[in-house]
Amino acid sequence: MKNWLYPEAVRRVGNACNLFLSGQLEVTSLQADLYQSEQEIQAIDEKWLRSLLFEAENKLEEITYMVPSGQQKEAMREVVLKLLIDIHKGKLNRT
Repeated sequence: MKNWLYPEAVRRVGNACNLFLSGQLEVTSLQADLYQSEQEIQAIDEKWLRSLLFEAENKLEEITYMVPSGQQKEAMREVVLKLLIDIHKGKLNRT
C-alpha cells in the first residue's frame, strides 16, 4: 500500500469490504467505513478513488431501499466486489 497517498483509507476500505463479504460486518458499518475513507481523501491525484467510494456507498444505500430484501445481499456483494476490483485496477495504474 506504499503507492497510495492515503494508505490507511485504502486499508480500511479493503478490510471492511472483506469483512462484509465474509458476513462479519453489517452494511451500515461498511458504509460508515467507506464514508470515513472518502472524507479523508483530499488529493487531486486520488479524486477517482474518492468518487469510487462515494458511488459504492450510494449504491449500497439505494439497494437498501429499492431492492427486495431477498435480493439485497447479492446486489450488495456485487457492488463490493466491483469496488475492490476497481481499487485494484487503480493501484496497478499507479505503479
